[in-house]
Amino acid sequence: MYCSIRRYQLVKGTPDVVREKVDHVFLPRIRTLEGFVSYSVIVTGLGGDGLPGIVTVSVFEDAAQAKASSKLAADWAREMGDFFALEKLGEESGRIACRAQAD
Repeated sequence: MYCSIRRYQLVKGTPDVVREKVDHVFLPRIRTLEGFVSYSVIVTGLGGDGLPGIVTVSVFEDAAQAKASSKLAADWAREMGDFFALEKLGEESGRIACRAQAD
């Protein structure tokens, strides 16, 4: 499995608006991508400038699928400009080397 981790700063809107739009607009889209395993949004709190951070984690079966999710996320974030704006701070992706789940 592979994951893509994207880090953003929320420069317009609120984390609640992002969550609502993820639930109702983005999740239905990303779930249709081949190899989809999971998607998470983490609100990291306020940065030094007082703006909330947002981290997303997309998990897919292979690297190409994880990369495709990044394009989908970028297109969707631009589409949501009337509701919120994210400044992308970075992205990491790679093979998941170790994973555990609750029994």
